[in-house]
Amino acid sequence: MEGQFKIKELKLIPTDGSSLKEPFSLLRGGPIISYYENIRCPAITMSLTFLDTDGVVSNQGITGGEYIQMEIDFGELGGFIIDTTHRMIVNSVGNVVTKSSKQSATLEAISAGALINETIRISKKFDGPINETVKKLLVSESKGIKTTRTLTSDPTANSYSFVGNQRRPMDLIQWLSPKASSSNKNFGYLFYETLDGYYFKSIDNLFNQSVFQTYTKSEISSSSDFRILDENVNKNTDIGMSLRMGMYSNKTIYLNAKDAKRTIVDFKISELGLSKLPRAPLSLDKYPSRLMFRITDVGALQKGSKLSDTQKEQDLAVYQNKSYARNNLIFSQSINIMVPCNPRLRAGQVVEIKLPLPTSDQKLKQYGDGSKDISGKYLISELKHEIGNNKAYTQLSLIRDTFTA
Repeated sequence: MEGQFKIKELKLIPTDGSSLKEPFSLLRGGPIISYYENIRCPAITMSLTFLDTDGVVSNQGITGGEYIQMEIDFGELGGFIIDTTHRMIVNSVGNVVTKSSKQSATLEAISAGALINETIRISKKFDGPINETVKKLLVSESKGIKTTRTLTSDPTANSYSFVGNQRRPMDLIQWLSPKASSSNKNFGYLFYETLDGYYFKSIDNLFNQSVFQTYTKSEISSSSDFRILDENVNKNTDIGMSLRMGMYSNKTIYLNAKDAKRTIVDFKISELGLSKLPRAPLSLDKYPSRLMFRITDVGALQKGSKLSDTQKEQDLAVYQNKSYARNNLIFSQSINIMVPCNPRLRAGQVVEIKLPLPTSDQKLKQYGDGSKDISGKYLISELKHEIGNNKAYTQLSLIRDTFTA
């Protein structure tokens, strides 16, 4: 049941940059907790709204910098724990409402890596496999994030040479993600953070995971923890925007800064080898709808001591174009569902949903199987836990690979 939980601990832990002198519990303030994960975001976030009966916000002048420490018990589903190893830091204090009898406030928290990222600029040159570069930027590089959190990554089949150009580490990883390939057929990676750590994962490997949990929409009363309470199908396909982005077909012109030679790379979405090829009306997918112009820096592309040891420009362009198209396709359709709060769920997991078929189709079976309907396997794109007021829900934004299924 969505109301079966107990908040055992919720406190602020002082740090060197905070105004608190000792830990402060928020349990007496009837807290409402919102926790977020997103496979397109390299940071987890959360917000805490509470009644400040002790006046800690105004009396001690809380301005941020405290760690969040929390433990919520969900019975058979286990616990939802955030401690100092997760390094969730209060980033801002807002919505402060003061009355004679009470004061309320909202604390916005974010993982420490996102804040550290704002203080770092990378200037050195990197080369080699992209997944190794990601590890350096996030873990081992002396001027990188140097996170103590776990990094789970898939190996990449291609390498890439570049100079940091004073960009932030996480910005560089996000920039590298669409340039990565796990094979000559699978393109595109995603970089994100969950409660378990950081992930740099191939899009195809994410979709090929086994199902973590199955959720069913029941038309009769049910107390199951794995029932769908509400659902909403989103159709995000936008043909005009897809044409503007060059998803169906595009042309890239590369100008070599050394010898001023021009290289033209044409891309068509048919090169992805999809079993269900998306098409534009009026045969518009046959014509390049986006023209891109780039200058290649031969010095940055140099991999070794020999002048000939450079990154293959055309191969790189093919990887980029295919990865961008692949990324756009997987987010072209989505469905939102709400389920009883499940602390085991993570962004990047695969779940199966079963929705009832229309009455006319129920003669053969009651629920869809995903072959021609919206039931089936989905990847969790976004996750939000809402906990408070004696209720706890999880809202999921789900996507699926409809063009290779």
